[in-house]
Amino acid sequence: MTPTQFKEKTRNFAAEKHLNPQIVQRYYMMEKLLECIVESPYHDDFVLKGGFLIGSKYGLENRSTVDIDTTYRNSKLTKEKLETVFSELTANPTKDGIRFELKGLTETREADYYPGFQAKFIAYLENARVPFKLDITSGDSIIPAALMYEHKLMFEDKTIHIPAYPTEQILAEKLHATFSFGKDNSRMKDFYDLYMIPKLERIDEKNLYKSVQGTFKERNNQSVFKHLYDQEMPQLVKDEGLREKWKRYQQENYFAKDISFESTLTSVDSLMQSIVEQEKAERKQNFKRSQQMNQEMER
Repeated sequence: MTPTQFKEKTRNFAAEKHLNPQIVQRYYMMEKLLECIVESPYHDDFVLKGGFLIGSKYGLENRSTVDIDTTYRNSKLTKEKLETVFSELTANPTKDGIRFELKGLTETREADYYPGFQAKFIAYLENARVPFKLDITSGDSIIPAALMYEHKLMFEDKTIHIPAYPTEQILAEKLHATFSFGKDNSRMKDFYDLYMIPKLERIDEKNLYKSVQGTFKERNNQSVFKHLYDQEMPQLVKDEGLREKWKRYQQENYFAKDISFESTLTSVDSLMQSIVEQEKAERKQNFKRSQQMNQEMER
């Protein structure tokens, strides 16, 4: 693909989907880096999550992103390891003539839970220059297990296969962020995702409960979900600051313009009620099992 073709294709796609052309150009280059990973010896080490995965599953017109989020597995995550990996991945141009340059690799910590790194890249296609970021964490709880996901490339009749978060784990992390940050939450994309995903995909309630349990435990927040729901949900509903943040998110993202903040809260409420019901059923089952064990011991 020539730079002219690249700009024309991404511009037309952006116009059709009501997106900023720069977002489409960035997304294209990010998927090309993923293609490099998939075709490398490291194809099983990076687990895809976050906005790129959501945009891939449900359409870029329904969820855009500015970076790639991944979890690293199979070996210890270190800066030296990533430098080796990225050096190999960027050693040669792709078959499309794209050259990747690693501009920086800095240590991060995702909301004080998981250590990780942020890699800054620039993708070059002759005179076209597209910067983007790749975030890498480690130690994430993934319940159910990561699955092999098929990502359809934007402008080719080709799919690439990469390990990815199951839907329930995506929702679990977003619910944790929503109820941990509360009124101070600036992640309006989470409210959008918690509204949009259940409308486009059937959610396994039992798997969601297990995912939420694992995520909260991993992040040292083992609250009784009913107590958390009763305490925090009313605060989210009545907070005007969150509504103002949502309005700004709507202005910046075409796909959210017709969705009210109340609608997102209704979806969050529904998901949490499902989790509370699963928790109630589990406690009831555990109590019954305990009674049976006591009766057997008394015999």
